[in-house]
Amino acid sequence: MKKMKSVFSCIVAPLLASGILLLDGSAQISSVHAQGTVNIFPLYRSNLQRTGCVPFAGPSDNNVKWSISSSGEIWSSPVVDADGVVYVGSTDGSLLSITPNGKVIWAFKSGDEIFGSPALGADGVVYFGSVSGRLYAINPDGKMKWKFQTAGAIHSSPAVDDKGTVYVGSYDGKLYALGANGKLLWSYKTGASIMISSPAVGKDNTIYIGSWDKHLYAINQDGTVKWSLETEGKIDSTPAVGSDVVYVADMNGKLYAVSLDGTLKWGFDLGSRSHSSPAIDPDGVAYIGTQAGSLYAIKKDGTMKWEFKTGNSITASPVIDANGVIYIGSWDGKLYAINTDGTQKWSATIGEPLLSSPSIDSKSTLYVGCVDWRFYAIGQ
Repeated sequence: MKKMKSVFSCIVAPLLASGILLLDGSAQISSVHAQGTVNIFPLYRSNLQRTGCVPFAGPSDNNVKWSISSSGEIWSSPVVDADGVVYVGSTDGSLLSITPNGKVIWAFKSGDEIFGSPALGADGVVYFGSVSGRLYAINPDGKMKWKFQTAGAIHSSPAVDDKGTVYVGSYDGKLYALGANGKLLWSYKTGASIMISSPAVGKDNTIYIGSWDKHLYAINQDGTVKWSLETEGKIDSTPAVGSDVVYVADMNGKLYAVSLDGTLKWGFDLGSRSHSSPAIDPDGVAYIGTQAGSLYAIKKDGTMKWEFKTGNSITASPVIDANGVIYIGSWDGKLYAINTDGTQKWSATIGEPLLSSPSIDSKSTLYVGCVDWRFYAIGQ
């Protein structure tokens, strides 16, 4: 762990009583969102199906546009709203709201470490969990709308469906469904902790999540179990839902392809532990990282397309841009852009491990956090 750095000057001022600190008085607060607003990169893995596919091209080269300091390590993966405002959590307990130019608009202090990624509702409300076990709903102006207490830490990233229902997993082993008002609709208890697996929502509104009880669950919208599939190891991976298959990996390093009715199609041995989540391209190819430092491309039939080796472990998850380029960070301190044939397009040297998964906005800017207490924008 790096020795504690000085808290950056923007956040040293006393916090407001509400827990909000406005950091750029000249910056415009994100405009009022109407229901149905389409956010640019609304949640971890880009969409409700958690495929990691982005409808925009990523940066063409490794130019670091800007970086800003935070008061802690950034494991959280960023999200981007309809106005291009970026939201990301820090281990100092702050949720940061940042303009596309790298100016911090506000910081909401939760008081506890944030490891998971936030999620955006259509109305611009930002949802995130902390190690205190609280799920927060924060308005676009940085003021808290509500909070909900679970019985365990939340590292899982929330999903918000088109009805405004919020789904999130907790260390207490439960998948929670909350209304837009923060009231509990239902919870489903698995047999062990839900650590970092995040709920994915299929086109038919089935919710998928993995648990440390070595099961992948498919849950109906009313909170009843549709089916569950036993895996060989505990699951940290977030499921990715394709047109006819769900991909998920267990911590032992096996990637599973599961039909939407819960039957196993195939399993692929990745040869190393995995905490990464798969991305799926339009051809059904799955991309996933391993602790041995490899990014694998696995075809729809369960055979390997290619393997790309980085210099250290990969625990982050890849995203795929509109041109099919795959972006992934590694513990070797580099962010990689990889072509669809498995060759390197470019790499950007950050210098410290990248546990945050990247996001891409509509102007081809890539955002990623780092354990060096900095948040980076890569693009022109």
